[in-house]
Amino acid sequence: MTKLHDDWLTEGIFDFEYKKYVLLDYLQHINGEFTSNRLYPSLQDLKLHLETCTLLQSNKNAIRNSFPKTLKGLDMSAAKLVYEDTLHDDVYLSELNYILDFAIPRFSSAMSEGVDRFSEVGENIKISPVGIVPLRTEEGYLFFLNSYERMVTIFRYQLALYNEMRERYLKTVLIDSVRTSIGTTIEQIKIDLTRKFQAWPNPATYVVESKYDYPLEETLLPVVQRLMVKQMNAA
Repeated sequence: MTKLHDDWLTEGIFDFEYKKYVLLDYLQHINGEFTSNRLYPSLQDLKLHLETCTLLQSNKNAIRNSFPKTLKGLDMSAAKLVYEDTLHDDVYLSELNYILDFAIPRFSSAMSEGVDRFSEVGENIKISPVGIVPLRTEEGYLFFLNSYERMVTIFRYQLALYNEMRERYLKTVLIDSVRTSIGTTIEQIKIDLTRKFQAWPNPATYVVESKYDYPLEETLLPVVQRLMVKQMNAA
């Protein structure tokens, strides 16, 4: 299973064993993606699923705690009164409890692995400015240098407002791919872009070099996007 629907908890057969099978199938796919260093969109999907399940469990507990309790007895060893909930789970809620108790720690574990791999990728890449860095860095170019193939993949970037995760993000658009040579250096590529897009006379430009050949779309680009936003927020 390559995608776990947003309504996976309620769609189809509502049964713990069935939902467990669906979830384990999905997490097996996620594990394969992480093993191949393909982090996105899997890492973002995991975060959404974990937050949804945690929020659902919290809301359910909040509703239960808001109901009055009846006095059941006295615990002499602990010297305290013992109360009993007046709200009892029906079959549906009991099944939901089983599913959430099973799903949340597994989502959390997979999320932790993804975050660790994200950090590992970040440690193995280098982001360097090309030429003079202007005062305004919220928009510009990203050059992804593939030293193995002597290719540069060029993206235009712009710091955007908030996404569905309520986070600021870097919006990117693919511009071109250029083969480097003695006459086509990183610096020359920036000059050519400045001539082509004269509205940006001195754009902020960064070159990204990776120690390993990570997938561009699924890993390098989203990791760099988040590192750039973090750097801009710090500045």
